[in-house]
Amino acid sequence: MALPPASWAIPEINILSAEGFSGRADLCVIPDGGRSIGYEIKTEKDSLSRLAHQVRTYDHCFAERVLATTPRHLGEVCQLLPETWGLIVLDPVGHEVIGRQQLPQLQQQDLAGRLILETLHVEELNGLLHHLEVTRTHTMNNDQRRALLNTHYDVATLRELAFQTLAVRKGGRVYATRVGMS
Repeated sequence: MALPPASWAIPEINILSAEGFSGRADLCVIPDGGRSIGYEIKTEKDSLSRLAHQVRTYDHCFAERVLATTPRHLGEVCQLLPETWGLIVLDPVGHEVIGRQQLPQLQQQDLAGRLILETLHVEELNGLLHHLEVTRTHTMNNDQRRALLNTHYDVATLRELAFQTLAVRKGGRVYATRVGMS
């Protein structure tokens, strides 16, 4: 089995539906130079009661969407999950991938880059601004900080800076990890 391309993996990232409802993606993976993949994970202990809402929210945020679940949920999931979603089957005990039922279809919608930048804390945004020699940040709100960063960096550079910032974050629920590198 070939290694996946070099990617950033961000667990538990906050996401939003088109209606403005918030939630969390179990895992967001963004391959270098690629589009986002949102993974929702349903183990033996999970319920599918929120799946319809989660599907709408993931559809609003990610270019590709994948549900990883155990055999217990397969029958119901096959009825609930849109054909545009990928489906991975997990071992019920160890949660290793034991099969793929369908591949995800790419869509144009991809808000993950923006969501990653919105994950950064005040001190992290200020740190990025200080590299630009912007030091008077105490009166800015986070939207203003992000807007200023957007005027100085292109999207790819800003996304990479956000990944690197999340990679060194200590003690937070949301962080970034490099995966798939040889």
